[in-house]
Amino acid sequence: MQTHKLILTPIAVTLMLTAIGCDEEENKRLAEMAERHLERQAEQNRQVTELQREVAEGSRRLVEADAQARQEMVVLQREIQAERTEVGRQRDLLEGERRDLAAKRRLDPIIAAAITNIGFLLACLLPLVLCWYLLGRRVEPANDQAIAEVLLEDLVTDRPLLLPPSDNVRAIGLRTGNDNSSSPYDADPIEKPT
Repeated sequence: MQTHKLILTPIAVTLMLTAIGCDEEENKRLAEMAERHLERQAEQNRQVTELQREVAEGSRRLVEADAQARQEMVVLQREIQAERTEVGRQRDLLEGERRDLAAKRRLDPIIAAAITNIGFLLACLLPLVLCWYLLGRRVEPANDQAIAEVLLEDLVTDRPLLLPPSDNVRAIGLRTGNDNSSSPYDADPIEKPT
């Protein structure tokens, strides 16, 4: 605005000076010319003012759009950072699970071998424990009467359990009058020596 006033002032002064020294018709013509020039100048000033207003409005919109773009950029950067954090956390969880699985893979064969070896050891120790138990038990001596009863029972029975059947051994048995069957265990009549 200052620039226009500086330009207009010398033009107006020049026009006035020329108008003073000229005749009337020329003065009219110069006055009309000055008037047209002033009207054009006023129109140009109005256009420049409108242009400046539009430039200011455009600059304001540009600044607002830039501010909005920056805010959107900040929001996007925060979202990206949050996603990176989440990806990092999930990666750490996955790495922990991988380590756990690797440790299990190392421990599982060791545990299986230990269980197998313990099973073999128990299988080997079981007969030894059984022998120790049996050897450590106190065996009470049987009384003579019980042994005699068992032996007599075995001698009297048709099928002995303790003694093998023998032709030389005579079995003592009771004969009934109606018993005609003979068995190898039946008693032979005692022969008298001659």
